[in-house]
Order: sequence, then structure tokens, then C-alpha cells
Amino acid sequence: MRIFQSLILVAIVALFGFLSGVALMEARESQRRPRIAESVDARRFRLFDAEGNVRAELGMPFGEPALFLYDSKGKARAWILLDREGNARIMFVDLEEQTVWTAPPIQTPQTKGE
Repeated sequence: MRIFQSLILVAIVALFGFLSGVALMEARESQRRPRIAESVDARRFRLFDAEGNVRAELGMPFGEPALFLYDSKGKARAWILLDREGNARIMFVDLEEQTVWTAPPIQTPQTKGE
């Protein structure tokens, strides 16, 4: 009878050891698989280059969505945004921060003589 109890105890320990090994292998396998989130919620996203400089930013700085692209010196050079009325705007600027191109075009007020 004592031998029978010992065999059952050894069988139970072996079974738990086997099941633990299977569970650990499954856990390790799930850690190897890349984790890709179905969605990410945030108020702002920033993209950094290898030197730690912000190169792009997606956020809502004016209460409306905007995407800013920065040069290596940290100057905003291009942006896409929605204005308060919901109209889409795109703008590119040069190194001197002068507008190179914009869509829709910027309306300049006309003088009375024109």
C-alpha cells in the first residue's frame, strides 16, 4: 500500500512538472511574438531621431488635429492641420521661416486702388 501511495505521489509531481513546463514554454513563446496594439490613445505623439531631436509631432495644440514636421535643428518646416472651422491647411516654410507653399493659398487683402 505504501508503494502504491508513493507511485501516485510521484505521478502527481511528474504531471505538475510537465504541465508547468508546457505553461512556461507557452509564456516564452508569447513573449517572442511582437506585440502590436490594436489602437493607441493619446493627446500627442512625438517622433525622435537618433540624436533625441523631435522630428515630427501629431497632436491637437490649437484644439484641432495637426501634424508638424521639424528639421534637424528643431524648426517646424511643414504642417498639416484643420483650422477652427474644420478646413484643411497645409504649409511649407524655408530655412528663414518664410512661407514657400500653402494650400489653400493665403488670401492677401487687396488695397482700394487695385
